[in-house]
Amino acid sequence: MSQLFYLYGMIQTRENQTNPFSELKGIDGEHRLDLLEYGELSAVFCHVDEEEFGEEVLEEKTNQMEWVKDKAFHHHEMLMKIHEQATIIPMKFCTIYKTEQNLRTMIDSHQQQMVDLLKQLDGKEEWNLKIYCDRDKLSEQVSEHNLNIKKKKEEIAQMSKGRQYLESRKIDQYIDQEVEKEQEEFSSEFHDKLDEFSVNSTVKKNWNRDVTGKDEEMCWNSAYLVPLDKVENFLELVTEAEKAHGQSGWIFEATGPWPAYHFANLS
Repeated sequence: MSQLFYLYGMIQTRENQTNPFSELKGIDGEHRLDLLEYGELSAVFCHVDEEEFGEEVLEEKTNQMEWVKDKAFHHHEMLMKIHEQATIIPMKFCTIYKTEQNLRTMIDSHQQQMVDLLKQLDGKEEWNLKIYCDRDKLSEQVSEHNLNIKKKKEEIAQMSKGRQYLESRKIDQYIDQEVEKEQEEFSSEFHDKLDEFSVNSTVKKNWNRDVTGKDEEMCWNSAYLVPLDKVENFLELVTEAEKAHGQSGWIFEATGPWPAYHFANLS
């Protein structure tokens, strides 16, 4: 039975290295995690059987949502456990090499890039931030405090009933535009403050309510690479923002630390 190499990620080779992950079971639930040394780099992998993880078999299994959900969770869980003990370049779910030579060829083609990347990631953590907003509350605030809107409402009150209806529709559209503007400006300004504590950051696509399961609207989604000595300040700023703006309908959700999913991309 042919054995393949399921790759979780790359770490730095340590002096007199022993395998600290040997007690962890791999994605097939049978083989344990192992290390393959390549100079300054070591691949964290487990063997898998071709009968279960071969290319044709995977094409069929990746259409089975329960299988994908279960195995993707395992992949993430293993990366978290590896990350607890070593700086890691995490690989995507189901990164599999047919032979050890194929794996070594990949490492050889990216060797210096990965060595440099691990040095950049060392002593840092990825933290994610999602900002949600109660749109109704924000609309009320914009409507009450925007001077242009207040003036327009006063003008509408003097109009005929038919004209009032048409102009009110325009006001509602204008309020929506101002709410969108307020969400973007508020979130962007807070992102800039957090960015001061990070060495790298990225802004991601917002999720809709079907994905988040929340009543509030997601208006910001970002990731930060934060040095360990800055993490406390980073999280303190999020806590302060929650206290200062929570009553106004803003929700700040910081999660981490994660492996550097967003900052360990290989060309």
